[in-house]
Amino acid sequence: MTKPVILVAGLGRCGSSLVMQMLSAADVQTIGTYPAFEDRVTAELPAIDAQREFFARCPGHAVKLLDPHLHQPPIGLSYRTIFLTRHPAEQAKSMLKLIGERSDRRARRAMEHSVRRDTGRAREAVIRIGDGRFYNMPFEHLILDPLGAAEAIAKWVWNGRDELLDIEKMARCVRRRPATCLPYMLEMELLPHG
Repeated sequence: MTKPVILVAGLGRCGSSLVMQMLSAADVQTIGTYPAFEDRVTAELPAIDAQREFFARCPGHAVKLLDPHLHQPPIGLSYRTIFLTRHPAEQAKSMLKLIGERSDRRARRAMEHSVRRDTGRAREAVIRIGDGRFYNMPFEHLILDPLGAAEAIAKWVWNGRDELLDIEKMARCVRRRPATCLPYMLEMELLPHG
């Protein structure tokens, strides 16, 4: 039996890079480059046939998929999807910080509205592509209970298979901090220097 493609999906600034780092630490084969795994491979595939061919070559691999409502992978392949969510107000602040936009009250409200709307659309897209099941992982759970989150991810991804993921290695990827939006970009600390 072919292993499913592991989709790590959600909107930007939801913890998808962190989950990819956790899976990579547990020796799951990942598509993309550490730390963000955002080579945009799937979004740049021009046609559904090319996408189908790409995903068909990825059984057992973890693939990060931001905005699945805009970049929906082919229907009918085997997926195990981890769908990440985050408190919309904090996600909106983090998105504004990432794109370098002002973060006044009006901008935050507009972005938060967009996050709420697009989270529903992204969830519907994830349901459409597979068997309708996915694991919802809140960003806050990742940050506040790394070991529990790692255990939940490992159980969902392998679903009773023989392979065991090292949940302690996975949990060590998480930096203890509040789940609120930081005033700086944590990812910059993860990039190799020199």
